[in-house]
Amino acid sequence: MSQPERNVIKFEDILARDGKSNVLFLNYDNEAFMNTGIQESGGTPPFASTTTGPAGEKIPGKVGVKQDLVTPFAFFGSNSLFLATANPAYPNDFMGKIADALKSNGSAFIQSFSDCMRGWRHASEDAVKISKLATDCGYWPLYTIRVKDGMPTFSYYRGLDIDKDKFVEYLRSMGRFRHLFKPKFMEKEIDDIIYYTEQRNNKLKKLIKTFGTDKPIDLYRVNRKSLEPQSHLFPGHGLCPGCGAGMVLNQMATAAQAVTGNNIIYVNNTSCAEVSTSKDNVTSWRVPWVHHLFESGATVAEAISTAYKIRKTKGQFTGEVPYVIHIGGDGSTYDIGFQFLKAAIIRTSTMVEMNIYLKEQK
Repeated sequence: MSQPERNVIKFEDILARDGKSNVLFLNYDNEAFMNTGIQESGGTPPFASTTTGPAGEKIPGKVGVKQDLVTPFAFFGSNSLFLATANPAYPNDFMGKIADALKSNGSAFIQSFSDCMRGWRHASEDAVKISKLATDCGYWPLYTIRVKDGMPTFSYYRGLDIDKDKFVEYLRSMGRFRHLFKPKFMEKEIDDIIYYTEQRNNKLKKLIKTFGTDKPIDLYRVNRKSLEPQSHLFPGHGLCPGCGAGMVLNQMATAAQAVTGNNIIYVNNTSCAEVSTSKDNVTSWRVPWVHHLFESGATVAEAISTAYKIRKTKGQFTGEVPYVIHIGGDGSTYDIGFQFLKAAIIRTSTMVEMNIYLKEQK
């Protein structure tokens, strides 16, 4: 059987495009409420041990599944929407998607894998290895959905096939799953995690087959040596050593700077990223940055973007409308702020795009 054709996307070609997003909503998914004490969230996978769902003799960790956020957004009927999963262990794909999202009209949502050495309980030096293993074993597939006039187009990069040996290695590498291996090997629970993941991936494969293109594999070509080191954030951070959010923020800012220069506003929900970059009333951000609560950050980001467009329409602002990136963890994305996120994505990918007075304001 011949391999599917690849759609090669060059970073410099993305930069040359005329498109521009209203808001890029970015979820760095560390699969629990880490900032407030490692509590279980909608992003926590089955049987993972958290402080509110600890592994015990009768109940081995979380009861339930990890919710799928990205795929459902494709079927809300948006006018123009870019959706993707990402993983900083694959920086070319990660930064390519950030740039692609920012240069796509309408709205965008990216869900990124974000290792948490403290909550997942592993050595800090293993963060990149575990992050890469997550995609290589099939747990965190990398795929993209582009929606135009209500119709989605699915493509992928890697991670759709389950490698059971690597999957078991992935689970073994973290203390949050240690109870599945000691004092006894809990084969049924391990098989269940793999089964639910495989079912999700099989659905993705069918969607790619149904809504895919002749070239369903996206391959981003990024000459990272040519990129300027990001200056949106001061060097260093207050995050834990090896924190995935640190990798996410650095790669995000590097790609965003290449697209936006400094014409950007970040909105950051209460989260590890917010706390670590705003200690003692001193911000680490060199560009405009707004902190907001779990439940309302997405709509604040939407309001900022739309307000600039309204002011420009009325002749009250003559500059270039800034890019806006909303950064959130599990609380603002899966649970507490989900309704606000959903509403903000819908409005920025439909209502703003359908308004003839706002659509062309950039």
